[in-house]
Amino acid sequence: MSLSVTPSKGPKGPSWVHENPYLTIGWEETSESGAPSLKHSAMRQTLSDQSILTPELFANVPWTIAKYLWDCLGKSNKRTLYIWKLLVTAYPSYFREISRYRLMKIEGPRMPIRDYLDQVKSDTLHWGVTLTLFTSFASVPELVEIANVKNLVALELNTSSELETFSNETDLPMTALNDRIVRTWSELATSGAFAHLRVLRISHQKQVSPVILRFLRSFPSLRLLVICDCPNIGRLFKKSSKAIEGWQPADILVGENDSNAAHDKLYGCYRASFATDEDMKVPDVPILSFQVGREMRRSTNTPSFDTIYLVRQGHPEHETPEPAAKRQKVPGKHSRATMREHKGRNLDSVLQEFL
Repeated sequence: MSLSVTPSKGPKGPSWVHENPYLTIGWEETSESGAPSLKHSAMRQTLSDQSILTPELFANVPWTIAKYLWDCLGKSNKRTLYIWKLLVTAYPSYFREISRYRLMKIEGPRMPIRDYLDQVKSDTLHWGVTLTLFTSFASVPELVEIANVKNLVALELNTSSELETFSNETDLPMTALNDRIVRTWSELATSGAFAHLRVLRISHQKQVSPVILRFLRSFPSLRLLVICDCPNIGRLFKKSSKAIEGWQPADILVGENDSNAAHDKLYGCYRASFATDEDMKVPDVPILSFQVGREMRRSTNTPSFDTIYLVRQGHPEHETPEPAAKRQKVPGKHSRATMREHKGRNLDSVLQEFL
């Protein structure tokens, strides 16, 4: 079960469900020194309705003017996600120097998750996205469709939300991550999905089993796996500090020397993933940190959950598939599960299996 969200795309489309494209009425309409300058009037006219602006309109606009407009939006508190994405696209070299990180939290979703995924995509990789999703708001097909987000660099799936109380009271199960979804992702990864995903954080997932450790080896760029309150996996690493399926427990410092990473767990994990890989530097690309849903409020007496950091051993591009007969069994009750060989699949055919 997922929370039913009534579609609400607003008068200007899904980009404006949570933000307003219009310049605040009365903002700097007059000047103490007299009539506004032509430049000031042009600025107000340009920014009066952000929804009609496109990157193409800025093709011949000098960066100095675009920066002036961005500064004005800061003064008027109108720096929307839409205009951030527009300027990242129109001025890829210049804009990243003044805005490398953007955080947006949608704690009360008003649209289907599919619409939010469309908002964060950049097929041309003008920005990377770290996506935190509380799965209670998603359907299983929508979780599968995360594979369509080409610019995804870090992903957290969290099943702990304020809807958990509702689920417990009604005995209706909420959508959560499971082995089948991860296996489907694994198959899609062989066809080019998740090409840039470096970090996967799974929190409060009771349905996943140790077999996903093998499935996740198909993700070409995945370097850091973070496990929080996933008992079927966590108990394996409590018994031993040895690597399992190529995933080695490690002590990771998150949020060190980075103010953004200090208050954004997933972004902090993304930055930390490069500290474990001496051959890689943090890409020079702006990051959009996007969250849908929020953590369930817990009492002060609730015990904290252990977090396990698992670093991938070796480089994925150097790995070759092991013959089925030589694969090491994953400890646990699912130790007999194996991955069959699959040809690359497209998302349309995969989704039909979940409908």
